[in-house]
Amino acid sequence: MTCKHDLVRVGWIDADETSGWINLADYKKKNPSWIIYTVGYLVEKPSKRTDFYILANSHLPDTGAWAGLNRIPKGMVVSVKVLLKKISCGEPVDQDSCNT
Repeated sequence: MTCKHDLVRVGWIDADETSGWINLADYKKKNPSWIIYTVGYLVEKPSKRTDFYILANSHLPDTGAWAGLNRIPKGMVVSVKVLLKKISCGEPVDQDSCNT
């Protein structure tokens, strides 16, 4: 069994937090300083604003199992670039090539 998926790079702004207590008057609004890039097989695209881009680093074609899932909120995404279209996520092992 073979399957094909797009390999994508998603650019997104990460959430952050401060530690400790701070008075609202002392709070300084700041712009995000980093766009984070995550690369993986595109498992799912969001359809609603509250959905997620879901990427994976591995897929087992014979069982349909995914590994290394990453859920990125659509509202944090600034870019999605398709790096490779419909690439194979695995291939059967040729037993003869493993006996070297």
